[in-house]
Amino acid sequence: MENIQKDTNFAKAFYFFAFMFLVVYALNSLSAILTPIAIAILIWFLINALASQIKRLPFLSPKVADIVAIPLSLIFIVYFMIEIGSFITSSMMSLSSTISQLDGKVNALIEKLTLMTSIDFTTPLQKFFQEFSLSSVINKVISAFSAIFSNLIQIFLYVLFLLIDQQFFKAKINALFPKKEAKEKATHILTSISKGVKTYIFITTLISLLTGFLTFVVCEIFSLQGAVLWGFIAFVLNFIPTIGSIIAVLIPAIFALIQFPLISDVLFLTLCLVFIQFVIGNIIYPKLMGDKLNISQFVVILSLVIWGAMWGTIGMFLSVPLMMILLISLSQFDSTRNLAILISGDGKILDKK
Repeated sequence: MENIQKDTNFAKAFYFFAFMFLVVYALNSLSAILTPIAIAILIWFLINALASQIKRLPFLSPKVADIVAIPLSLIFIVYFMIEIGSFITSSMMSLSSTISQLDGKVNALIEKLTLMTSIDFTTPLQKFFQEFSLSSVINKVISAFSAIFSNLIQIFLYVLFLLIDQQFFKAKINALFPKKEAKEKATHILTSISKGVKTYIFITTLISLLTGFLTFVVCEIFSLQGAVLWGFIAFVLNFIPTIGSIIAVLIPAIFALIQFPLISDVLFLTLCLVFIQFVIGNIIYPKLMGDKLNISQFVVILSLVIWGAMWGTIGMFLSVPLMMILLISLSQFDSTRNLAILISGDGKILDKK
C-alpha cells in the first residue's frame, strides 16, 4: 500500500513539473504573440479602473456616468499613449548622441578619479559598467516602450474587443456555471482578480506619474541636462519593483557626476532623488495600497527575474500584476491554498467562497 502511495505521489510530482516546464516553454516561445495580449489586458484593466473613478464624480448622474465613463477613459488613455510615443521618438532623436557618449564619459570620469586619488578604480569600475552599461539600460527602457508603440494598433484592437466583450461576461459566466455554488465561486475569483489588478494598476500609475514629475522638477532645479528624460525614465521604472527605483536614481546621479564640476551638487541631487523614492515608495505607496499587494518581496524579485528572462523588459513591468492574479487564483482552491500562503507577504490570504 505504501509503495502504491509513493508511486502515486511521484507521478503527481512528475506531471506537475512536466506541466510547469511546458507552460514556461510556451510562454517563452510565444512571447512575441503573448506580450501584446498581456499589455492589452492591463490597459483594459486600467480603462475600467479609470472609468470607476469617473463614475464617482458628483456632477455626473449615474445613468450618464455609465454611458460616458468607458469612452472617456479610452480616449484619455489612447491620447496619453500617443503623447508618450511622440515624446519617446523626439527624445531618441535629440538625446541619441548624448546617450551613446554616456559610457565614454563614465570611463573618462573613472580615469580622472584614479589620477586624483592614486587608487586604481579603472579595473573594478570598468568591469561593473561593462556588466551594467548605462546607455544599454536607457536604450533597453526606451526600446521596450518603442516595441509597445510599434504594436500599438494591434494592442488597441485587442483592448477594443475586450471592451466590447465585457458586456457579455456575466452571461458567459451564467452559461459556463449553471450551478449556483460554482457560479458564485467563479464570480468571486474573477471579481477579486479584477479589483486587485485594477487597484494595483491605477494606484501604481498615479504614484509613477508623481515620482516622474518630482524627479523632473528636481533635475530641472539643478539644471541637469535631459530633465524630462530622467523624469520619464523614473515614471517608467517605478513599475519595476525595487530595482526600478534604484536605477531611476542611479542614472541621473551618474549623469550629474559627469556634468557638474562640484561633487556637492551631485550629492544634493542624489539625496533629493533618494528622498523622493523613499517617501513615495515606503510611505505614500503602502498607505494607498494598504494590504491589497500582499506578496512576498522575495517572490516579487524572483518573479521579476523569471518574467524578465522570458519576456525581457516588458516581462518585468508585467511581473507584479501576473503574480497578483496567480496569488488570488491559488487562494481560492484547497489544493493550492498552501502555495498562495507561501507566495503571500504575511501568510494572510483572501477567504475563498
